[in-house]
Amino acid sequence: MSIRRKIKDLPYLTPTDLLKFLTMEPINKMAREGKIMVGKSVPLEHLSLWDYLTSIPSKFRDDPKYNGKYSEAILNIAGKFVSEGLISPLPGKTGVFQKYQGNGYNAKLAEYGYYDFLVYGFPYIINHFKDAVRVIEVQDLHTKDFSVGTGFSILFAPDRQFFVTAKHCLPKGSKINLKVFLGSKGYASPENIYVHPDQNIDIAILQFSDSVLLSDKFFHLEAPELLDEIVVAGYPPIPGSVEATMVVSKGEITAVSGTYLHKYKQIYVNANVKGGSSGSPIIDSTGNVVGIIIESARDAVDNTLQDELRFGTGLPSSLIYLISTMILDNNPELKKIDFKKNEDGSFTIL
Repeated sequence: MSIRRKIKDLPYLTPTDLLKFLTMEPINKMAREGKIMVGKSVPLEHLSLWDYLTSIPSKFRDDPKYNGKYSEAILNIAGKFVSEGLISPLPGKTGVFQKYQGNGYNAKLAEYGYYDFLVYGFPYIINHFKDAVRVIEVQDLHTKDFSVGTGFSILFAPDRQFFVTAKHCLPKGSKINLKVFLGSKGYASPENIYVHPDQNIDIAILQFSDSVLLSDKFFHLEAPELLDEIVVAGYPPIPGSVEATMVVSKGEITAVSGTYLHKYKQIYVNANVKGGSSGSPIIDSTGNVVGIIIESARDAVDNTLQDELRFGTGLPSSLIYLISTMILDNNPELKKIDFKKNEDGSFTIL
């Protein structure tokens, strides 16, 4: 059973709260007791898991339906934090009476959800960011055929929200239906669509009006590392399904390699991807986007065929960061995709 399932529905217990308690509470407790004095060195009195447990209101801690669950859950969380080097056990006691030294608590990481992601794992991450990943409906205006792609929301600066997808998900002569408003039934049109000056960089960033809320959760960017555990979350068509459904595939980054198309590196993942996955975020174990899926890997002999294992090819987050920086800097080299807004909220790529 996952740690998340063991902790589920236990009030006043999250990984973030526990780490903050073990790291910050020893100092706060000594300050409240008047044991910290200017100019005097005082040894820090570290706390135990039991100290945290007794801080939980007794009506929950002593409730029969939670019998034994708090102790089991808190020991599991502590074990994960020890393995990650976030806390260190101190000699003397064992079990819930074990004292720990906190090795660092970052408020910004905590706000993002980093510590909870680390402990709860990918199912929690995907549920947390489910509204940040959206399906893109594409209709070819000549053939009237429909296809789909995927995009996702990032918070690049404190007040700058961007929607990122693969550039080829926005082909010329197509009508784009994109729902980004939370709770909205209608479609949304961007103010600008930016692409890299190098036409081989298959990334498009959509900038919306400041009045448009793209999501209630936004991804941060992080650099990919070889053998990182990742998930790819997107909207490839599911045979027989009557609605767009998020499909999640787990894997690793298997290669980071240069390409003859451009001077930037590509990343390869052994997650299962297929048509409709283009534009999907590649998400690491702490909820950061490390890249974007561009296509399925191609067959080594016949480039027109898809690799039979359906491995994915992506571009690293550094390119998303580069284009986003160029937008903020109003870089004149930045290119735009021409489009027009439609009355129903959709937009047409010209």
